[in-house]
Amino acid sequence: MAIAYQPHHFSRAEYYAIADSLDPSLRYELVNGTIYAMSPAKPAHAGVVTFFANRFRSLDAAKYLIRMQETLEIEPDSSPQPDIAIVAFRDDYYGALHPNGGDAALVIEVGDTERKPREKMSDYMRDGRIPTAWRIDIPHRRIELWEPSDVEHPIQLFHGSDAFGFVGVSFTVDEVFTTVLKR
Repeated sequence: MAIAYQPHHFSRAEYYAIADSLDPSLRYELVNGTIYAMSPAKPAHAGVVTFFANRFRSLDAAKYLIRMQETLEIEPDSSPQPDIAIVAFRDDYYGALHPNGGDAALVIEVGDTERKPREKMSDYMRDGRIPTAWRIDIPHRRIELWEPSDVEHPIQLFHGSDAFGFVGVSFTVDEVFTTVLKR
């Protein structure tokens, strides 16, 4: 009798327990119980992340922390590393525990050639505690706005001169892409 191959669904505790045994030259994240090796950021991806992180420095530092590609624990079994997470300030800077979906005010993922571009976004929204997420779609030069009211699809797409923002920090789609990509 043949035994069918079944991938293992990892809990967050299992993932953390084996993390030290994974290849230290790679970065990993747990998304919906599956461990993924993360691709190195291409220049456009890194530039967009840096652009947003730089612009968000004007946020109230007593209220928000800007985390770049650091773990955010979301339910039920995910520990992704969003490109940017704006989380509630904590005086230990999350040194004792990773922030969770309830700590996040905004999550941003920058997409260029992802394996499943909306899987992580759906995972963030299924957590139910993250009020807003943006997916920066480099190939299509658009911004997807995600909210928990729809966990499978963005609720709005921004293009060209469309404006969007967070707590007084505003952008246009054109500004993001022409500043970073210079074309």
